Amino acid sequence: MNKRKKRGGAMKFLKKPSRFGGTWYEGEVDGYYVYVRVFEAPSKYGINDGKISALTIYRKKGDSLKDALANYDRGWDGTLPSAKFRPIVDKIVQYFDGRKVDWEWEAQRHKALSD
Repeated sequence: MNKRKKRGGAMKFLKKPSRFGGTWYEGEVDGYYVYVRVFEAPSKYGINDGKISALTIYRKKGDSLKDALANYDRGWDGTLPSAKFRPIVDKIVQYFDGRKVDWEWEAQRHKALSD
């Protein structure tokens, strides 16, 4: 298990096997359960054109996708995460991708893909 101390508390992730590329991680950030798919190289499919191509935030482990608080799978499903969950996304992107999320750019891209 990977464990690093970050602002706002510890983040713990368990690496999961993946048959279709990338590496899956599941873990906890600020009391929420998260599931993240990370690739070695950045991609146009990643958050902020980065390494994370999928990310889902749940209240607790075992919740179904319909209960997701935020979901990204090569694009934001529905709407961008609310202001409450953006700090969690920010922490995850910083942890795995070493970059900050440009939410203005993500909003523009989401709008362009939704039109």
